Amino acid sequence: MAAEIAAFGWRVHSARRPENLSARFFSAGAMIAVIDVRRAELNGVTAIAELSSAATEGGVAILALVDSGRNPAIVGQCFDAGATHYLDYADAAADLNQSINYAFRYVENFRGGAERASHEQSLLTFADLQWSMTMGSVTENWISESLLAAAGDIDFKKYPATGIYRTLSQKERKRVRGAMGRLRDGARQAAVPHRFNDRPVIHHLHEADGRVSGRIEYITNNEDVDDWTGRDLLSGLRNTASARTWIAQKLADGSQLTLIAIGIKNFRMINAAFGRSAGDQLLRIVGHRLMDQTQRQFAGLHLVARLDGQNFLVALADIQNSEISDFSNDLIGSIFKDLQLEGRPINPVARAGVAIGNSDSNEKTLMRKAVLALAEATAADALPIHFSTVSEADVHLEEVLEGQLAGAMGRGEIVIAFQPQIQIDTGQLVGAEALARWEHPEYGLLGASTLFAVADRAGVMESLSTQIHKQALTLAAGWPASLGFLRLSINVTAGDLAATAFDADMLRQVETAGFDLRRLTLEITESELIGNLSTSADKLHRLRQAGICIAIDDFGTGYSSLSYLKELPVDYLKIDSGLTGDISGSEKDQVVVRSIIDMAHSLHLSVIAEGVETEAQLNTLAEQGCEYFQGFLRSGPLSPDEFEAFALRSN
Repeated sequence: MAAEIAAFGWRVHSARRPENLSARFFSAGAMIAVIDVRRAELNGVTAIAELSSAATEGGVAILALVDSGRNPAIVGQCFDAGATHYLDYADAAADLNQSINYAFRYVENFRGGAERASHEQSLLTFADLQWSMTMGSVTENWISESLLAAAGDIDFKKYPATGIYRTLSQKERKRVRGAMGRLRDGARQAAVPHRFNDRPVIHHLHEADGRVSGRIEYITNNEDVDDWTGRDLLSGLRNTASARTWIAQKLADGSQLTLIAIGIKNFRMINAAFGRSAGDQLLRIVGHRLMDQTQRQFAGLHLVARLDGQNFLVALADIQNSEISDFSNDLIGSIFKDLQLEGRPINPVARAGVAIGNSDSNEKTLMRKAVLALAEATAADALPIHFSTVSEADVHLEEVLEGQLAGAMGRGEIVIAFQPQIQIDTGQLVGAEALARWEHPEYGLLGASTLFAVADRAGVMESLSTQIHKQALTLAAGWPASLGFLRLSINVTAGDLAATAFDADMLRQVETAGFDLRRLTLEITESELIGNLSTSADKLHRLRQAGICIAIDDFGTGYSSLSYLKELPVDYLKIDSGLTGDISGSEKDQVVVRSIIDMAHSLHLSVIAEGVETEAQLNTLAEQGCEYFQGFLRSGPLSPDEFEAFALRSN
C-alpha cells in the first residue's frame, strides 16, 4: 500500500505497529493518516480512535480504507471512531489517489490553504531517527540530533550518512545495495531490515530531487524482522523462501495444497513501452489485487507470494478439485481487469499454471510443477490456465537441463534444422524456416518448446536467441550459389523485440554472416506484440526499410488484431498449424481460414500455412488462394546437410 501511494507522488512511510502510534504520527508533523481496516477491523478502528482523540486541534485527515461488502456497518464504525474520510473498496470505481487528494484538500482548507506550498507532502511517519544526503557530486549531509544520540560508537563526523552502513553484516549490506539500486532505477522508496545497536529495525529510504533520506523504525522483536525479511520489498507479499517454508509446513500438517503460479506473459514488452518504474508499479498493483481478491474468494488457509520477475504464487489449502478451475479463472479475470499505467490503459496477458500436492509431496518439487505448468500455459497461446501433468521425474529432468544448457551452448549442442517452405501453385521450393534443436548427448534431440522453456527459466534466453540467429544466418549464407534465390525465415522472441538496439544488432548480424538482407524474413508471434506495438513498430519499420521482410507467426491463435496489420510493416501472415489442421473438416472451420486469407490479400499480404500434413488440406488451401505452405506433407525439419540435398533435388 505504501508503494502504491508513493507512486502517486507522496512521501510515504508505513507503520505496521500500533505502539505509540499518536506520538510517532504527530512528532513527524504528518497531515494525513491512511488506515487500512479491511483485514484488521478492530485494530484499524482502535487506531482511528487513538489518532482522533489526540488530534485535539484538528487539521489532520484520517482516511479509512474499508470494505462494506464484508461488513456493512464498518463505515459507521470508522466515522464514530473519528475518521474524516473513507474509501469503500466494495465500489469497483474506488480511487485511492483521488481519495487522498480530497483528504489533503480538507487539511489545506482547515489550515488556511497554505499546506501544499509550505509543507512537504507526507503521510504517516514514525520516529525522528532521520538522515538525508545528496547523490550528486556535491555532498550535503544532514543527521537528526536523535539519530546522533542513538548512534553509539558510530562516527558520523568521520563517515557522514554512511556510518550505519559500515556497521552492517555482508548480508545486510547486500540488501542496502539492492534498495539503493531500486532508487537509482526510479523507485520512490525502498525498505531494508537490519540491526542498529543490536536492535532490529526497518530502515525506510526515500529519494526525491537527487536527495536520499532515511528514517529508522525500531521494531519490537526478532519475529518481526524475520517476517519482514520473508517479504518481497517491491510488492509486500511473501517471497519465494517464505512461501516454500509455508508450503512445507502445510504439507507436513497433512493439507492438500493447490498451487496457482500466475505470470504476465508480455511483461517485458510493458517494461519496454512504459519503463521499469511503471513496470514495478504494475507488479505492486497486481500483488495488492491478488492478495485482496484471494481473500475475497477463499475463506480457508491460503498464501500469496511473489516468486520472481513478473510471476506470483497463490497457495490454497484443502480446496475442492472441482472448484479449482473456476477459482483460477475468476482470479485472473478480476485481477487484470481495467488496469492503467500513467493514465493509459494496459492489457497484461495473464497465464497460470496449477499443481496439486499432498503430504507425500515435496514443497520444492510442487512449486516447480506449478512453475512448469505456468511455462506451458505461456507457450500455449490459446489456453490461459494449464494444469500440471508432469511427474516428479519430469521435474527433475527439467532441473538437470537448466543446469546443463549454458554448457551445451558452449559445446555446440544447439543445432539448426530447416523446414522447407513450398509455393502451392507450382510446388517450387522458395525458402526455409530455421528451427532450433538441442542435440543432447544423453536424452537425444530435444525440440524447440523444451529448449526455449528451459532457456527462459535458466535466464539465458537472450544469448540463446542470438546464437540461433547467428548459426542460421551463417548456414544460409553458405548455401550453394544455385540456391541463392531461397529465403530464410528466423523467429524473433519477445526478449529480442524488447532489446533497445534489436534492429541495429540484427542488421549487424546479417552483415557479419554475409547473407542477403532481401532474402531474410523475421517471424514474430502475435502474443509477443501485445502492449508493445508502437515500440516494436519503430524497430521493425527500420528493418523493413533495410530490405528485411516481416511475418506475423501463428496468426489466428487468439490475439489477432487489425492494429498489428495497420501499424506494422507486415509482408506475410502465417496461419497457425491448429487452424490448418481443421480446414479439411467442417465448413465453419474453412470459413475461419478463408477469412484470414481474404483479409491478407485485401491488404496485399501473402499467406503461409503451417502444419500441412494431407493432400486434402493442401487442396483446400489452394482453392482458398493461400500462396505458400510448410509441413510434413512435403518435409519435416531437416538437418543443414539434408536440407541442402533436398533443395538441390527440388531445384
